[in-house]
Amino acid sequence: MDNKVIPINNEKIKRVPLEDINFFDSDIIGKSSSDHYNNDGGGSDMDKYATKEELKHTQELLSEKIDHRSDVIEEKITSMKAQIESSNKILYWILGIFGAVFTSLLVALLTK
Repeated sequence: MDNKVIPINNEKIKRVPLEDINFFDSDIIGKSSSDHYNNDGGGSDMDKYATKEELKHTQELLSEKIDHRSDVIEEKITSMKAQIESSNKILYWILGIFGAVFTSLLVALLTK
């Protein structure tokens, strides 16, 4: 997987507050101040709107970022699992050695 970081601050992408999103089936996403859109070509606040392409692009960027983070987390979990297994093997060896020493001391004390 490519570990390239892609910045999301693209000047073509306009941020749309969650409360302004109305529907996803038209070319422009956003909530109008009324139930119909004003098509007079005036300078309305277009920063509230995003095209489908902009939303899809943002979704792709976020999906890539989530996939990358999932891979990083999975690698860390695998690494920790290997460390735990290694620690368990060392612990078993130490307990085996102490067990053998303790048993031999106990036998030596009981046979005196």
